[in-house]
Amino acid sequence: MQDLTLNILGVPFANRDLSVDVLDPVSQNVVRTVTPFLDGTVRIPKIDAGSYEIAIRHPNLALPIIRRPIRVLPIGPTNISVVIDPSKFRNTPIEDIPDANLAPVQELAQSVAETVLPLSNKLPGEAILSQDWNAMAGAIRDLAGALGQLTQLVSPVGHNHPELEKKFDEVSGNFNQLINSVSASLTELQRQFQTQRIRQQISDVLDTAAIDPASPKGLEFTDLVKHLETNVTASPTIFGREVRNTAVQLSTKLEALMDERAADPNFATADSVKGLSTSIDLAKQQRTTTYGAELEHQRKVDRSIGGAVLTR
Repeated sequence: MQDLTLNILGVPFANRDLSVDVLDPVSQNVVRTVTPFLDGTVRIPKIDAGSYEIAIRHPNLALPIIRRPIRVLPIGPTNISVVIDPSKFRNTPIEDIPDANLAPVQELAQSVAETVLPLSNKLPGEAILSQDWNAMAGAIRDLAGALGQLTQLVSPVGHNHPELEKKFDEVSGNFNQLINSVSASLTELQRQFQTQRIRQQISDVLDTAAIDPASPKGLEFTDLVKHLETNVTASPTIFGREVRNTAVQLSTKLEALMDERAADPNFATADSVKGLSTSIDLAKQQRTTTYGAELEHQRKVDRSIGGAVLTR
């Protein structure tokens, strides 16, 4: 039994609400759930040495903030530091910009009205004196200047609102993070369905061939699926490579098994064998590098094989 210490950095204001799950990387069973101290320190005493997976959660977020593998050393205490991106908790209020002071503009406009008022009572044929004309021209100039100030005070040039632009950028960033997290979670769920489907199809083929899954011959098939199950949280590129490699190995073993059962014409045409062959062919085509592309490939697999083939 060893001692494990986690140091959660980056979000001291959220430490009081966090919880840490220590999971078995294969079965995904929760080994221990702990709450960090206010300084972000998590101490887990008396834990077996080996590989684990930690999931840091916050009650305001549906998905784990961080999910990553760790290893508890067999000798001495293990210290691990985890940095959380503060942007996951970012919710900045819209900037409060002070209201523009329109009183000077209003006073100038009122002054212009008072200036031109005496010029509004001219009679037909009465001469327009130069001083009257100059007063009217000056009033028009002042009115134009007041209008120009008004456009600058009420809205910036181009009618942009920096405070709203900042908030929209923040909301867009938070939404993209949510989409990425949801896409990763959905992809990992589809991967579990994919591996369980292949495991079930292998089991059906072994039953058709009357081979015990626990026998050395059966383990040659089932052990390949175990390798996929340990990589369900890998990146799309890595998981796609593992799927293709597993498909190639399964194809070789299935062909060898069909050669051994060549005397039985019904074996090669059995539904279990054809189903596994179809899954192998589709797995060889999985060359996705993004979560979105992988989900689309999984939908293609479901359309080809069917999305309800798992049984308990």
